[in-house]
Amino acid sequence: MLVVGLLGSPRKGGNCDLLLDAALEGAREAGARIEKVELARLDVEFCRACNKCFETGECAQEDDMEEVYSLLERADSAILCSPIWFSGLSSPTKTMIDRCQCLWARGEFLGRPLGKGRERRAAFISVAGDEKESFRGAVHVARSFFVAVGFRPVGELLFPGVSEKGDIANVAGALDKAKELGRSIASSGGQ
Repeated sequence: MLVVGLLGSPRKGGNCDLLLDAALEGAREAGARIEKVELARLDVEFCRACNKCFETGECAQEDDMEEVYSLLERADSAILCSPIWFSGLSSPTKTMIDRCQCLWARGEFLGRPLGKGRERRAAFISVAGDEKESFRGAVHVARSFFVAVGFRPVGELLFPGVSEKGDIANVAGALDKAKELGRSIASSGGQ
């Protein structure tokens, strides 16, 4: 079992980093191999909408997304963790999602969907500084991404009102919930 964690925050030791690490630790405790990708540390260009992927299933650009594609192809489960920026996903997260157009095209137009014949689960974790954040837009995009690349969305952990670096450690039960999510997503039953 391979669980891939996609970190969409550039803040080392920040709230998303801590939550994703806890979730991945839970997955490891459940017996999974884990891989963590820090999206902000990769050299990834934005999607240029050239539509080459509709013909080949491959992205015309060659950059660090090759690592992400490989992991998403091999993953049994995935956890996406992004802070909320202006009521949406962070730019490293959204850039990665947009560049996965080629993975969607493989399945939708070329009949080679990722994860065909396997039950692959995914979960979304997010934090927002605004106490009143609904997370509605971010959850919708995260779920759409999971489905497009061959995962079944199985849940979210959403924490509003958390903005200062490391504050999530002071939110009662937050890291424990993330760890349990990781355990759950790595188990045969999902969440």
